[in-house]
Amino acid sequence: MGSPSAELNVLESVRPWYQNGLQYVFKDALPGIEELEKPRRQQRPAAPSQPRQQYAQQAPRRPQQFAEQQVQSAAQQRGQQQATVQNQHPQAQPAQSQQQQRPSFDRTPPAKPSRMPVQRKAPVQPQVNFPDPQSWPAPWSNLASRITPRLQIFWTYAQMGQDLSGQADAARRKLFQSLIGYMGLPKGAISFWPCTAWNGNEFENKSDIFWKGVESYGVKFVACFGDQARTIIAPDAPSSSASVHINGVQMLMLQDPDFLKNLPPDEQQLLCISLLRLPLF
Repeated sequence: MGSPSAELNVLESVRPWYQNGLQYVFKDALPGIEELEKPRRQQRPAAPSQPRQQYAQQAPRRPQQFAEQQVQSAAQQRGQQQATVQNQHPQAQPAQSQQQQRPSFDRTPPAKPSRMPVQRKAPVQPQVNFPDPQSWPAPWSNLASRITPRLQIFWTYAQMGQDLSGQADAARRKLFQSLIGYMGLPKGAISFWPCTAWNGNEFENKSDIFWKGVESYGVKFVACFGDQARTIIAPDAPSSSASVHINGVQMLMLQDPDFLKNLPPDEQQLLCISLLRLPLF
């Protein structure tokens, strides 16, 4: 008998006869009955294998070819952009090429400038050949040992010989400490240099030692407190003068310390304001 699936291809008008076995009786009368008994899948022509193979070979290539075309077009665009930038900025070409060659994770930020303040070097102190402190008599020798190259001005007053002899007046010492702070000069810019000596009973005039110190230390400014000190170191200077010049030295005439020490600090500073007008440093 034929294949059971052959009945699927039998016409409905012939199916009753076909099922009753007449297919074998009238087989010669129905020459196309054998073709009907064959399965449908055998009657279908086989699809050519070559196109499938070509499609299988060509299908995977299409995405790859598309990707290659995209990469080539992108490379051409980058090359055109680089050429344009190089023509516009030829000096920046090496830096840009190095930056493009380096991986993105290797691009370290530029070093930030240091926020630490620049340390300025201390000015070199001039070499000054000062006299040996021990070459001066007391009490000048004690003062000479503390003089530095920053010295700018000598302060003197008649009572200084007594204050340096161990009989210092506390009010005068407080006065001069206040005035030194008022000027705000660096340490060592002011030095006291007596024009008198105390013998236990009275002052002795030592103007020669005073002016020798002015010359030896190259001092160009002198603050003279009181009329008594003026008569010792500058007897020819007018008493009404606020400032005089003697041998290239400018000398300021100020009030006596025994008068100033009894005034309030603001009045003391007001009467000594001329000290701030000196061209020191």
